[in-house]
Amino acid sequence: MNLEHLLLQNKKAILQGWLHRIFDSYNPGTGKLLLNGGDRFANPVGYAISTGAEQILDALIRGDEPGTLHGCLEKIIRIRAVQDFTPAQAVAFMTDLKTVIRTQVTGGATKHGLLEELNGLDTKIDCLCTTSTELYISMKSQIRELVVKEAAKSDDFKLRVISVRKV
Repeated sequence: MNLEHLLLQNKKAILQGWLHRIFDSYNPGTGKLLLNGGDRFANPVGYAISTGAEQILDALIRGDEPGTLHGCLEKIIRIRAVQDFTPAQAVAFMTDLKTVIRTQVTGGATKHGLLEELNGLDTKIDCLCTTSTELYISMKSQIRELVVKEAAKSDDFKLRVISVRKV
């Protein structure tokens, strides 16, 4: 028994537990709607988060390096960056993954002598937390730049600037 096999045995429970924690970070009505919708067209946000989370989990189970998961993280962070989350709340879903995995597999990991491998997985998830934070900051910066550009195009903004210059 290795960690990959143990994680594969518990993948469904880990993914469901993780998705519940992600969607619990939204208000109750929104979270329930997002969790219950797996259709890409009827619920694109729920679909993107669910598929992104599953891709991240699959990659971690395979043992992929954190640097290869940029695209999967970006799917989720892009959504959370435009919502009303603090930076910590926006990236907390990655630490939630560590908690869910520990809850599901610590007993089996202890039984099979896999705690060192599980600690290595924790380190990979910590790297993903850092990457998530960097992505969030970058996306928030892009959003601010777009807001400024759009405001500058606005006639109302131009009138205010002219009025201020005259005073």
